[in-house]
Amino acid sequence: MSENQDNLIVDKNYAEQLTNLGLTQGEAKVYLAMIQIGPSRVGKIVEISGVSQSKVYNVLDRLILKGLASYNLQDNIKHFQSLEPSRLHEYIQRKEDEIRRQKEGLAQIIDDLSKNVYATKRSTSEIFAGERSLRSAYMTLLSDSKKGDILRYFYPYPDAHENATPFYSRFYKYQISKGLIERGIVNSDFKNSPHFKEIPKDVKLRHVNFPLPGTIDIFTDKLLIIDWKTITGILITSSEIAGIFVDYFDNIWKIAQR
Repeated sequence: MSENQDNLIVDKNYAEQLTNLGLTQGEAKVYLAMIQIGPSRVGKIVEISGVSQSKVYNVLDRLILKGLASYNLQDNIKHFQSLEPSRLHEYIQRKEDEIRRQKEGLAQIIDDLSKNVYATKRSTSEIFAGERSLRSAYMTLLSDSKKGDILRYFYPYPDAHENATPFYSRFYKYQISKGLIERGIVNSDFKNSPHFKEIPKDVKLRHVNFPLPGTIDIFTDKLLIIDWKTITGILITSSEIAGIFVDYFDNIWKIAQR
């Protein structure tokens, strides 16, 4: 046996690199031993690798399943050998393919669980203060939006509001980019105000002659309530609460005037 072959087994760097690729320590030792000695019986592999007789057969079976070893029969006795080292590339490629499939499966599981379990049970409330913070609240409100989803809101003011109107005017482009259907319920005074004529035509408004509950946006499982005097908002995530307000809004929408 040459000096280079001795160093192949003595140098622990090879074994460490193989374990980094996903082999166990026993698999790495046996694989390196077979590279060094070539086709051989189990006894020789045990001697060179240092893996015990009781464990070596399981290790060899795993290496065969991983495509890194094989055996042949000589006089009805198994002689094991490593396959060429280039097979390590194929082994890594199979691992990468498996990881990719696992990631795809995990993404689907997370999506399904979020829709069917977590999203329906989780209830939270957050407070947002200041205009910049309210922008974050609206981004969160519409984060899961899809084209054709309905954004419902109540606007209780009789005319343009010094804080609310500039904010909504700036945020309108973002809402349009989402492809949302906007439905708003206002009071009759707003319908007769000069500002009403400035509302984009694709924003569907209906009016009523009774008080509204406040400035409230309802979207999917979220409810955003805003006090424009203090520029403070409360974002509630609750399927139950949002569902109640959706029903409330839709019932008013049916009786409201165009």
